[in-house]
Amino acid sequence: MSLSGPQVRRLDERLASRSRDLTPQQYLNFIKSPSGALELEELINAVVVHKTDLFRDEVQLAAFRHQVLMPLVERARRPLRVWSAGCATGEEVATLLVLLAEAGADPGSTVLGTDISAHALRRAQGLGFTEEQLRRVPPGSRERYFVPAGPRMGLVPALRERASFQLHNLMDTPYPAPAGGGGFDVIFCRNVLIYFTGEAFQRTVEVLASSLLPGGTLVLSSSEPLLQLPPSLRVLRGEQAFFYVRAEESAGGEGLTGFPVPPKRPSGSVAVVGTPASGDESRRRTATTAALDVTPRKGPGFSPPSAERPREAGDAASSQVAPGITEADHLFAGVLDGTSSGGTEDMAERDLRRCLALDPDHAAARYLLALLLEQGGRPLDAGIEYLRALQSLEAGRARPVPFFLNPARLQVACAHAVERLEAATRAR
Repeated sequence: MSLSGPQVRRLDERLASRSRDLTPQQYLNFIKSPSGALELEELINAVVVHKTDLFRDEVQLAAFRHQVLMPLVERARRPLRVWSAGCATGEEVATLLVLLAEAGADPGSTVLGTDISAHALRRAQGLGFTEEQLRRVPPGSRERYFVPAGPRMGLVPALRERASFQLHNLMDTPYPAPAGGGGFDVIFCRNVLIYFTGEAFQRTVEVLASSLLPGGTLVLSSSEPLLQLPPSLRVLRGEQAFFYVRAEESAGGEGLTGFPVPPKRPSGSVAVVGTPASGDESRRRTATTAALDVTPRKGPGFSPPSAERPREAGDAASSQVAPGITEADHLFAGVLDGTSSGGTEDMAERDLRRCLALDPDHAAARYLLALLLEQGGRPLDAGIEYLRALQSLEAGRARPVPFFLNPARLQVACAHAVERLEAATRAR
């Protein structure tokens, strides 16, 4: 795990209160021993985040329903096997069971929920939820699939019996498998990988991909980009979300799912895919530069945000830059699909900067450039790009980009990124 400042502080406080007179090595030996199992569980609870709700990120779930689930139900005509990796206290498991039922999936379809926290799993097994946790459930679904269960609302028995739970650490192999063997049709692993180091992130994605059936779909959260796409995965793009499909090429050039398969990239190539923070987390913010100490920097493809009014359809300037805009979108699409020249991080950065030289207000390209810079260990440069993208969006200069982020959600993502990097800068 790559612990945040608050997580480190919570862990330090817990260690200070519980290690008593033991030295660090003695305490470590204790929690690694059978008698220290309960103590280890307490430490895990101190650093693992369990905040979630049913139907979290409705936009992504709607895209999943229409782009992935409905076609899968129609195509498979058999029980589906779904895994919620990092299920916390069961909200995502219940959400997936409801989605399967509403899509008309085979009644034998099941959802497995796993988590590193035994405490969270004990709560998850009851599949009972508070009014606050149910606030995003559509009214019709709530009336049909939830019933009173003491002080909570519980999932109806017919769906609850299709759920199972298992203690699992994503750092441990082997990974869970469906009953009867084989792989999963769908794996949800949302808001988990953002807490991992880069190496752990990539390794986990590769093992999750191998846990899918051919044609199976991996769903990450809207704030978890894949900057390195495993060879077995392909990108399924939509206007509101991205998904990753394990598909093998057939003679006809189609994946086993029927989705078009992009050309294979050279070994070590990069696919840059980013989606913004959840719509339910869309806090508005006035961007400032103080904490990031942002000063304009010159570099290849650099162009500061323009203060001029948005381009209008009848502008002469607009007609003059149209070919450049087309080329900018072409460069951006190439990076998005991992087919930028050479397929490396450096080449992806180069093509994004060329894109921005042609269209300085291409906010989606600037957002992807910031992701590359942040994950490449250049947080100050990343902060500049996030902020410039946010300024373009707030001023109304940025254009919507087909198959990528709509401006409203991209603006939320940029604002969150600026806040995150400002907080990290203050902590230092």
